[in-house]
Amino acid sequence: MAIKDADAKKTFHWEDSNKGENVMYRIPQNIRWNDNVVVREDECAVFFRDGKAMVVFDRPGRYAMTTQNVPVLSTISKAVTGVQQLGEVYYIQKRELRGKFGTTEPLVFRDTDFGVVRIRVFGQFAYKISDPLLFITQFVGTEGISTSDKVIEWMKDELVMSLNDALGELKRDKQMGVVDMPAYLQELEQIILSKVESDTKRYGVKITNIAGMNINLPEEVQEAVDKRGAMSTLGVGYMQYQTGRAVENIGEGAAKGDGMGAGMVGMGAGMGAGFGMGNIMTQGMADQQAGPPQQQASDQNKITIKCSGCGTDINQDTKFCPECGKKVIKEGMIVCPKCNSEIPKGSRFCLKCGENLISQCQKCNSELPSGAKFCLNCGEKVE
Repeated sequence: MAIKDADAKKTFHWEDSNKGENVMYRIPQNIRWNDNVVVREDECAVFFRDGKAMVVFDRPGRYAMTTQNVPVLSTISKAVTGVQQLGEVYYIQKRELRGKFGTTEPLVFRDTDFGVVRIRVFGQFAYKISDPLLFITQFVGTEGISTSDKVIEWMKDELVMSLNDALGELKRDKQMGVVDMPAYLQELEQIILSKVESDTKRYGVKITNIAGMNINLPEEVQEAVDKRGAMSTLGVGYMQYQTGRAVENIGEGAAKGDGMGAGMVGMGAGMGAGFGMGNIMTQGMADQQAGPPQQQASDQNKITIKCSGCGTDINQDTKFCPECGKKVIKEGMIVCPKCNSEIPKGSRFCLKCGENLISQCQKCNSELPSGAKFCLNCGEKVE
């Protein structure tokens, strides 16, 4: 095979200015016979021709595009003469890279307390190329993707799909609500990793870690959570809370009057209105506490229980303790240690997940109810 102008051979390498967090880089022009490809420690190069990834140069060094370094070229040389183009070369970084992901559109989550809620989730992820040959074959040969930006966008979409599935799984299995999500962040990250692994593995990519996840709730839901916490702390109802806020706003508006005279007049009017509103609020609180005879009789018949977390007396219909925020377990019910479902006290198995709730004393083999600290038969301490 004749080679024209052998001295015109070129040497190619991945320039540092183009590297950074880019996972792949294509040499801007096609490779010719005797051209050199330089590969460094933290990268590999893939020779690509006719829609196929043919050879991976995964060791550092200088590779001349000849039949000695690329045996597959021996079949190509029969059809190629002179300095005609052989194909393309793509560089791939070996090291672990990082990126950010998030929901471009809010995810719809059906919450028990707040109904349908639209949430946004953001986070960071780390990834690396596990199979360069498969990576180039799938992305460049099959998908037609030849830039790092497109690869990152693809991984972000895979993460968001897995995130949506993970949220539904936690809601189904553990009755997770929007206010519970911060406590499940680590578990959420692990579920996403396990779900996305099979989808990315067939493309030669491995997502190694997910961290820094942040779940943003709509402003109205955040305000509702803040109001609920404030009302629980103050021990007042919604109307009382809103009345108190109105009094504060009147005082702030009066204090911002123009000029000294206007300020004093405004302050006086604000104070007068404040006193009036204060009396109304006080009277309203007294009326609410006393209530009509039917309401008083109803209040007397309400059953109160003690919070298992702080001992505060609360209504048995309350879902969360207003003092410590712990979930309230109804009288006669217990919580399954595996799935957190409420089940009748004395149950031998969880009605939801089938968990065995009865253990045996290590000393006398007597049955021990869930949560027992001492054996009822021999008094042995339960480990």
